[in-house]
Amino acid sequence: MSVLIKFALTKPSPRTVNTRPLCRSVFRLAAFFLPLLPLLAAAQIDTTSVAPHRYIVLYRNATIPADAEAHLLSANARLTQRNEHLGIAAVQSPPSQDDATTLRVLSAQPNVSYVLHDRIISALRLRLKPVAIKAADIKSGAQPLTPTSPVIGRLPTHGPIVSTAPIILPPPPPPPPPSYDTYYTSTPQGWAVQQVGGYGNNTPGAPAHGPWDTTMGKGIRIAVIDSGVDQSHPDLAPNLGLNLTEVDQTAYPSACDDGSPQDQQGHGTWTASLAAGAIGPGTGKIIGVAPQATILNIKALQRMPASITGDTNPNDQCEAGEASGLLSWVMQGIEDAIANRADVISLSVGAVADLTTGDGAGLLAAFNQITYAAAQANVVLVASGGNDGIDLSNPRYIELPAQSRGVLAIAASTNPACAQNTTPGATCTPGPVALAYYSNYGAPLNALAAPGGSYPDGPDTGVSGWIQGACSSGLTNTADGLPADSTHSYGCFNLGHTPYVQAMGTSASAPLAAGVAALLRAAHPDWSAATVVTAMRNSAVPLPGLSIPLIDAAAALTQLSPQ
Repeated sequence: MSVLIKFALTKPSPRTVNTRPLCRSVFRLAAFFLPLLPLLAAAQIDTTSVAPHRYIVLYRNATIPADAEAHLLSANARLTQRNEHLGIAAVQSPPSQDDATTLRVLSAQPNVSYVLHDRIISALRLRLKPVAIKAADIKSGAQPLTPTSPVIGRLPTHGPIVSTAPIILPPPPPPPPPSYDTYYTSTPQGWAVQQVGGYGNNTPGAPAHGPWDTTMGKGIRIAVIDSGVDQSHPDLAPNLGLNLTEVDQTAYPSACDDGSPQDQQGHGTWTASLAAGAIGPGTGKIIGVAPQATILNIKALQRMPASITGDTNPNDQCEAGEASGLLSWVMQGIEDAIANRADVISLSVGAVADLTTGDGAGLLAAFNQITYAAAQANVVLVASGGNDGIDLSNPRYIELPAQSRGVLAIAASTNPACAQNTTPGATCTPGPVALAYYSNYGAPLNALAAPGGSYPDGPDTGVSGWIQGACSSGLTNTADGLPADSTHSYGCFNLGHTPYVQAMGTSASAPLAAGVAALLRAAHPDWSAATVVTAMRNSAVPLPGLSIPLIDAAAALTQLSPQ
């Protein structure tokens, strides 16, 4: 989940934009998700974001020494997590030992290059729009067709057969339209998937021919490292190949989430559905960019209670709660994605780091070590470019992991059928594709664009500047509420157990681009991860109103092997 974090006490200035007042329900979330006001996204993390007595240790040459655990024990510290692919370990110190002492003794360990605080990654206020849907669709997604053929009787088994004039019956009524994929096939709500090239193979609702004539991503594994996935959602269940959680509630407990791989926040379900929402009978209402790819659900964030002034009711705090977790969980998620043979990793997480601070420089080193390991494992790593609306040309600041080594950063573009307009009361009119007002920008980001959406929003089945995707209904067979018993859980943000939601943010841009990478990997299984990214860059389309080129799967699939 795209985590809006500031590691610095100062920050770069966001763009000046005409932001409109917002009127949707509000809650806090650890994500680049729905950043409707850039200045909201610029709040900073203070020392309370540090996980007490928990540290991340980077080893030289990305290699954890065999005797590291023994050395740490001798330093009065305990190794809690070894990321062998990354050369990074998570460490816990005793509560009686002060921070300065722990940093000093850990830094003195053999072959250690950096010691960082493990951080609690949490987020800012977000807004979103639930999608109205029939109860029957919530449960099953697709409904069986009603038979329309007339009943055929039997001929008599005895006695004469009387010949009569044939009875001419009126033609049967046409069958009802399919109830699956309808947000894509029967409304304009599939615009974001289609804009990057998710169309073809005679699928209704978009051009009949396109990238899906070649491939729908079958055989490719997309790891979504986020708040989990709704494992029973009809848009996702057919494509789920792994359900894994990195959440350790002994390290960071929550009364709002059981820590299982099931999404109890909504963000991970939304992003996964954009990358690889399933297609065809028996599925749900939307289609992702790579609808036959396999989803590796790796949960690294959980719903945490919000702090509400004057309200200590646990249900209220959880209902308004944010998704957050430890930085070490995200790192372990990347390690497990590599171990589970991910072809693509989608990360809607990030942080603006100040490189003039010790932690800022250490975070850059940590993410470079992590992302280099992923590249060496031949994984395409895609990350959101961030929602601060800031110019990253200032070398003091860097967006992580988007600007880490070998990562494809993705900024947010808008819907040409609903041109960006932040004026209150504006409605959708056609206009040029633009960079979304909240999206980070600047040459050092080296980003490509993919839809993130912007104002104005629109109706559930009409033209909208926002992006529709799946959302979570929480734990199976539960009602919305505090999970103090087995009959309650939380699901789609603060909207209850809602199966679909309209939203916007660079959290959408990254999984849409990850879906394109999956199509390329399926079409060219001999291409390396670096070749796939090069093809995506070489084929991205420049547009008059957009400052960076837009990803285009159709153009990318025409590329010969780029050098």
